[in-house]
Parts: sequence; structure tokens; C-alpha cells
Amino acid sequence: MDIKLAIIADDFTGSNDTGVQFSKKGLKTGVTTSPDDIRQALRNLDVLVVDTESRFDTGETAYKKVAYAAGQLTQNGISYIYKKLDSTFRGNIGAEISAAMDAAGASLAIVAPALPSNGRTTENSSQLVNGVPVAETEIGQDPRTPVRSSFIPDIISGQTDKRIGSIAIDDVRKGTENLLRKIIELQAERRQILVIDAITNEDLAAIAGAVPYIDEKVVLVGSAGFAEHLPEILGFTKKPAADSSTIFIVAGSVSDVTREQINFAKGQGIIEVIDVDLESIFTDSEEKELGRIIKKASSLAAEGKDIAIRSARTRELIDYARDLGKRQGLGSIEVSEKIARFLGKAAKEICSGLAPGGIMLTGGDVAIKSAEVMKISGILIKDEILPGVPFGYFMSEQYGHIPVVTKAGAFGKEDAVVKIIEFLKGRDKR
Repeated sequence: MDIKLAIIADDFTGSNDTGVQFSKKGLKTGVTTSPDDIRQALRNLDVLVVDTESRFDTGETAYKKVAYAAGQLTQNGISYIYKKLDSTFRGNIGAEISAAMDAAGASLAIVAPALPSNGRTTENSSQLVNGVPVAETEIGQDPRTPVRSSFIPDIISGQTDKRIGSIAIDDVRKGTENLLRKIIELQAERRQILVIDAITNEDLAAIAGAVPYIDEKVVLVGSAGFAEHLPEILGFTKKPAADSSTIFIVAGSVSDVTREQINFAKGQGIIEVIDVDLESIFTDSEEKELGRIIKKASSLAAEGKDIAIRSARTRELIDYARDLGKRQGLGSIEVSEKIARFLGKAAKEICSGLAPGGIMLTGGDVAIKSAEVMKISGILIKDEILPGVPFGYFMSEQYGHIPVVTKAGAFGKEDAVVKIIEFLKGRDKR
């Protein structure tokens, strides 16, 4: 894989405990204490950790060290910089966040410092250790770097002029779209560093899940806890071997032809069908619905079933979706795009976590939204299974091993889905 992420830590043990979050996901991860060696190190590693040894420096020196390291990483094509901080906030927190942002040209920093596995939580923008504000623990009396405040914005603002915003736990737990809306709102208020509450690992996973959808250049900031959730979210895991058993169909076409093809395959006992609850897509329940679908798909795949996930069981449901969207001020095109993006997320979850033997995307909107969500540049076309139904592979380091079929909704005879599944499973030797 081409390296896309690097970590900057302020001490050696912190470098290692964050780096291991990537190495245990199969990524070749190394630590360097010499920023001048970054170019060479990047040639041999999937993920690089740069230890600046700046925890006990002055704020000015720490800024210079981190800015130099971040500048070297950015010049060498790193997409994401993860600024690792101590979960008890020892060190030059504000100076180093500011340095990483400035050198990387980032307009935003997402700060998620919780480490629930070690009792560190972030609540109401304050850092707690086993429920006690960090400044009231022994860390507050640390002989070299005493932490005088538990309120994170105060800690950060002591070393930077960048404006700081906060996102509460309720906004984190309302789902990805709500969290993204909150981020956009704070950016509109010119907040550049956003401190986000997290109490559980699930909260950190939710925050990580929003990262790929942030349009601006962003620096990620946190302890080992936040880092643990990034490899899968950002697509940095080593690609798994394809499972030759389960074929997935993601159907977003409104065409009667597609519905008939899926119903025919279901009637033949070829597939199991999971229908999307369309109402959830237009409420704050979207992430919950996505989780339900993936959980159900995983269970069916474990039983050896081939699976279709569809958005429109009947034409009446299409009209219902348009009505739901209209209530939110959305036109028909916007409704279609919203549903297609949801199905794109489902496709990403399938390809990331369920090791499909192949995937079929039907409906042009679904295919392009899947590509956008999965950050796929295109499809390498290999063959034509049926007239107008190409077969190929994703042009992607992470997903390039997965066979993919795209089909226009109105294409094909009644048995088209059956024939496509047979082809992907290798039953059809044409």
C-alpha cells in the first residue's frame, strides 16, 4: 500500500503504544526519532511514527520540532497526520497541535483524547481519569509537567491562538450525519480545533467514522484510543483474501426490472433479501439502520447465504421515500442521492469487513456513490457477463481483490441476477 498516514508523538513510549494500533492490523509500522530520515523510512513502511521527544521542551521548541516533522511528512505525500498526545495532557499540547496544523496546511484539528480502556474519558470537554478530573489526580502534581486544568480548551489555548470549539457526547451519539453537521457549524463559527467528548470505545469509533467525510485538510489528535479505530475507517488495513462464498448485491435502482430480477432470485432460493428501512435514512437513525443491516448480512453470510440489500421493495416505497424527503425540503434528485449514499456506505462496510466473494452494484447512483465513499478511482473492466453487464475489479489498494459487477437498473432478463451470481461463484464457466 502507499503510505497515507503518519503519527507524530512527543515521547518514545507514546510512539510505540500508538504505532502498535496499526501493526496489530497487519500494517508494517516503524518508529523514527530522526525527522531527517522520514523520506527513507516511508519507503519501507506502511505507517510511520515520528518521535519528536518534545514533551519536556519549551512550547517554542516543541512547536519547531513538530512543525519540521509535519512539514517533512506533508512534502512526502502523507494524507493524514495523527498528532498523538498524552491521555493525561502532559506536554506541549497546544503548541504541538498548532504546529502540525500549520505545517500540514490543515484548517481543522479533531481532538479525541479519550482512552476508555485505561479509564481516561472526555466529558463536557474535560479529561477524567477513572472519573476524577485529571488536574485533581497525581498528574496535577507531576514534577516536570504538572497539569493545572482538566478543561481541555483551557489547556490547549495556553499555547495557541487558534479558536477552539467543543462537541458534547450527545452529538457524538446521534450518528455520523449529526456529528458532521456539528463540525460544519463550528467551522462556520471559525473554530479550528474541535474537542470531542468520548466515554466508550464505541464513541471513539463514531468519531473516527466521521473523518473520511470531512472535506477540509484535517489533523487528527488523540491518544492510542482514537488511533485504534483509524486503520479500517481510513482504509489502511491490509487487504484480506477474498472469501469465495458470499456474493452481495446492493440494489438502489428504482426500476421494476431490478425488483423482478431480485424477486426471481429470491423465489429460486438463490438469495436472501435485506430491505432498508427508508424512514431511518431521513432521520437520526441512519447509522443504527446501517448497523442493523451489516449485522444481519454478517449473520446470513455465516450461514453461507448470498445476500441482496435493496432500498425499494415496491414502487409505493419509492413514492414514500420522496414524501419523506419532501418534508425535509429535498427534491427527488436529492432523495435519490441520499439513498444511494446510504447504500454506498453499506457497500463499503461489506467490502471492508465481510470479505465478499463478489459484489454487484445495480443502479448508476449506487455505483458512483459506493466509489466515492470507498475512495475508489474506478473499475478495471475484465469481461462482460451479460449484454451491458460488465465484470471487473475495483481500482483500489484495499478493495482491488474483490470482483465487482455493475448493472443498470433496467438491464437484463428475469434471471439476470441468478446468472450474475453463478458467474461470480464460478458455476458459470463461460
